[in-house]
Amino acid sequence: MDPALLTLLGLAVFGAATLQAATGIGYGVIAGPIFLVALNGAEAIQISALHNLAIALILAPMLRGGVEKRVLLWLMAGSSAGIAFGLGLQSLLNVAALKLVAAAMVAFVAFTLVADMRRTAGRAKPPPAAVETASIGTLAGIMGGMLAMPGPLAATWMSLRAFDKTSVRATILAFFVFAYGANVLTYTLVSGFGTETLKLAAWLAPALILGIAAGSGVSRKLSEALFRKVLLVVLTATTAMLLLSL
Repeated sequence: MDPALLTLLGLAVFGAATLQAATGIGYGVIAGPIFLVALNGAEAIQISALHNLAIALILAPMLRGGVEKRVLLWLMAGSSAGIAFGLGLQSLLNVAALKLVAAAMVAFVAFTLVADMRRTAGRAKPPPAAVETASIGTLAGIMGGMLAMPGPLAATWMSLRAFDKTSVRATILAFFVFAYGANVLTYTLVSGFGTETLKLAAWLAPALILGIAAGSGVSRKLSEALFRKVLLVVLTATTAMLLLSL
């Protein structure tokens, strides 16, 4: 691979891993579209899934004390069906259609977050029902199966439900162990990973590790208000990237 392109991918992975480690989401927003442009194929989603799983496996054990276990359980239950459905859509629909559906879903969540920030800042909310949590898990699973991006929906929903940033980050990263683990297992069983895909993922691992370290430091400086603003930026960027890559 061209050294300049490899450097660009390394910088993208570093920035994406920093955001993911700091907030629990964001890798797919930054690195995903760049991988899609550079590789122009399923390898982009496969590398994103591998790197997301690595981030989750490294950070989730350190943050296990902040995990909302009941929420995690129902997110996993709902996403089981969602991931399978999303992978099915990925094989049936063209890429443009998948991106349009995903962009519409993420944009709706962004508008919901803006409305909630204006209307209910600081107000306590009742715990979510199991059906609601499982439904969010299903939608997040569909996004994960389609584009390896289950995080924005689940994280924003938790923020809307007034979970603090520590709980959101810990729970979403624990959820990623399951969601991306399922993605990687499915790819392994159905299509496998190409040698070049694995080589590129390994070449970019140092940038990934440095990003995780940087993001872990940044996370301690994020206030609750700033965390919500970062979520909104991630959602807006996700929508823009999906539409611009059509």
